[in-house]
Amino acid sequence: MGTGGRLRLLSPEELERLDAAALDVLATTGVSIPSQKARAALVAAGAAADGARVTMPPALVRELVARAPATMTLGARARDPIVTGERSLITTDGCCVEIYDLESGAKRGTIAEDVATIARVVDAIDEVDFCWPAVSAQDRPVETRGLQELYLAIANTGKHVQTVTVVEPHLAEVAVEMGRAVAGGDGALRANPVISALLGTVTPLGNDAGTLETGLILAQAGIPIGFVTMPMGGSTTPITMAGSLVVGIAEALSSVAVIQAAHPGAPVFICFIPSVMDLKTGDFTGGAPEDTTMAAAVGDVGHFYGLPTQCGVNSSGAKEPGWQAAIDDVTTTYLSLAAGVDMLTGVGMVSGGRIFSYQEMALAVEITADARAIAGGMTVDDDGLSVERLTAVAAAATDLGESAATVARATLIEDTPNEEWARAGRVTAFARVTERVREIVATHQAPPLEASVDAELRRLAGIAE
Repeated sequence: MGTGGRLRLLSPEELERLDAAALDVLATTGVSIPSQKARAALVAAGAAADGARVTMPPALVRELVARAPATMTLGARARDPIVTGERSLITTDGCCVEIYDLESGAKRGTIAEDVATIARVVDAIDEVDFCWPAVSAQDRPVETRGLQELYLAIANTGKHVQTVTVVEPHLAEVAVEMGRAVAGGDGALRANPVISALLGTVTPLGNDAGTLETGLILAQAGIPIGFVTMPMGGSTTPITMAGSLVVGIAEALSSVAVIQAAHPGAPVFICFIPSVMDLKTGDFTGGAPEDTTMAAAVGDVGHFYGLPTQCGVNSSGAKEPGWQAAIDDVTTTYLSLAAGVDMLTGVGMVSGGRIFSYQEMALAVEITADARAIAGGMTVDDDGLSVERLTAVAAAATDLGESAATVARATLIEDTPNEEWARAGRVTAFARVTERVREIVATHQAPPLEASVDAELRRLAGIAE
């Protein structure tokens, strides 16, 4: 954040009350930990287990959460590593099963080629910091689909890749081997984790055994992992935002505690993707003001516990890019960025996260660039106010036209005079962004994998030659 500092949605007193309520839930109601390995780690640390139900005293939760590092490194195979906490990072989102075809515009099911193409577009757009495999490779076998999506992303971007579909222990073991193959061995993977993973809790106050054990395997290898909580107010949690946050915090802390009990110091983060149930249909809303506010509040929660954070942005309930999507993109992106959330996911999704749109992705990136500039604030100091500098700027005014033209070519914002715009055919933002993405798809090539590494990744992912 810039000169204005980080926006705080919750006061210190409110955070203390949420913390006390969440710790009370963990100490009395407890959480479901169906994995015997995860339960054993918690019990050895001081928790109590009654079957799958585990309760933890507040002091134990604090001790375990304090073991987690406050920042984490996201390595990359052909880019500089990035460290959380330096600025808000943005990425695509995962698991869309439909896409608006870039050529025809028609809605269709997603395939492996889409996973690869979106990763190449991510690689080309500097503002997108790392890559989620954004859609499902539905033409690949279910048994190895998550691994094949991971391979397709790694092969088509030099940026960090975060998987959201490797959620079973046997797949996690293969994903670790894939990470080692790309990084150059176990030690190199720990120093430069080229992949990370997002795993899910089961709201309310539950977990999946396979997911927890997947987290233990990845954490042991030094791969950063996060746990996403998706409370739905009025359905799986109380309808109040405070009640939903208490459930979400309790779930997130319990998952962090599992990992830290087994592997102290492992890099972990917490992710909030909350919503309020649509009272007409019982469905996920996507873009409701409550969703936006609760997601951004994870910035405060993360600062309170000293944990890296992630939340969902964009993912409008709008069915295609347009005014509704723009409103949702602006409010979710700017609020979460201003609140200091470390990682923002969701660029490119519409229809409540069900459909991927290349145009939505590129337009959302424009919004992110503006939000980052606004969040930077302004600096008023002696250097900026110096007479010498003001004189130099005036003297360089003859160069302003060229500089302005450069800026115009780099943005999708339409700022030409009306007459010029009309003579050019009244080209819409949607048409401009479509052409830009088509050009990227036609021309951009990601840094290639070494042939031996590529072959090994294909073997591990179960991709036939």
